[in-house]
Amino acid sequence: MTNFTFRNARIVDPATGRDELGSLRIENGLIADIGEGIAQEDDHIIDANGAILAPALIDLRASIEPAFTPGGETLDSLARAAVSSGVGTIVVSPTMQMPIDQPETVTSLRSSTLPLPVRTLICAGATIGLNGETLSELGLMATSGAAMVSQGDYPISDTATLRNVLSYASGFELWLACPPRDPGLSRGAVATESEAAARYGLNVEPTVSERMAIDRDACLAELTGARLMIDRVSTRDGVEAIARARKRGIEISATISIANLTLNAVDADGLDPAFRLSPPLRSEEDRMAVVAAVESGLIDAVVSDHHPMDLDYKAQPFAEAAPGSTSIETVLAAMLGLVHEEELDLISALRPLTSGPAELLGLPQGRLEEGAPADLALIDGDAPWVFNTKDSASARRNSAWHNRRFQGRVLMTMVNGGIVHNLRG
Repeated sequence: MTNFTFRNARIVDPATGRDELGSLRIENGLIADIGEGIAQEDDHIIDANGAILAPALIDLRASIEPAFTPGGETLDSLARAAVSSGVGTIVVSPTMQMPIDQPETVTSLRSSTLPLPVRTLICAGATIGLNGETLSELGLMATSGAAMVSQGDYPISDTATLRNVLSYASGFELWLACPPRDPGLSRGAVATESEAAARYGLNVEPTVSERMAIDRDACLAELTGARLMIDRVSTRDGVEAIARARKRGIEISATISIANLTLNAVDADGLDPAFRLSPPLRSEEDRMAVVAAVESGLIDAVVSDHHPMDLDYKAQPFAEAAPGSTSIETVLAAMLGLVHEEELDLISALRPLTSGPAELLGLPQGRLEEGAPADLALIDGDAPWVFNTKDSASARRNSAWHNRRFQGRVLMTMVNGGIVHNLRG
């Protein structure tokens, strides 16, 4: 294995708050040293020329399509898209089309990930078919290597069933990711409650839906001693409910999608189906509230919520279009946009993409320290570029970020000390 030394790098480690110019040495796939004058005679030297050297990103929510889907997103195409954005670890999440609700599915997927250039973890489906009625064999799936458990995009409406799922998951110390949506208030909703949605006659989801769902789920987590992950909070009401639960000592974490962090309901007012997302895009007031929650650490992880789909399902009138967007290739650039707009500093922007998710899942990567895996992203924080789906590594082309201008691009991605993406030639 080749040993490397990065020189003249802006070393940024959100886990420790380090942000300084220096060198970083890699030996046998691990970070061996950080400092000056550390290169060894046989090292391959990489001059970073002042670029940011940070931990590779960890994305807790990305999906693929079933093997029988023609032209669908595969593990291979997802991995190629991921490394182009500096992602070194992905968690494949269940969907209605691919619920990942059997131990054999977890085992098969884990075997299929071995040749990939990224570390790939599997999130198991909490209920059979994600229908919220029959519990999956969470114990067997945990034994098969599932890293966490999710109910996908659909909440478990029956309180007794959710209690049972939380109890089952707690026995294996697995996080259960639940979408914060009250089933009654959110049924059939395609947009957030707003004047524009009322004019268009759209079915809407009020922000109180999140608060009600989080309050209920937190009470059940307190009752069962389970680890509850609020899966993509998007509102001020939701953030405040999470804060209340934490004050009560409940083991609760939270994620947010990059879309809800960087876009708002105005983006969807033109009824472009590319912006038909779940959860729906919220008001600017809600967006600023979740940005503040990221900065304070109340939100632990930012997820791409990469959701590829056939354009036959996406290219429909807004209210009929399937929700979702391919987003893993733009997650870092969109996050850096918040830095350039001075809404977040660089450490705060990178923490929920690196050390935050690593701490949730107990992963050794996501930090820059001696002995940690050499999963790294070399980033030109100022490089301008435009994302065009025609150039996408993803197998699908449904993206809310098509033709969007960005400032900040990944030059190199390294996983386990090996270069898996390189724009430097």
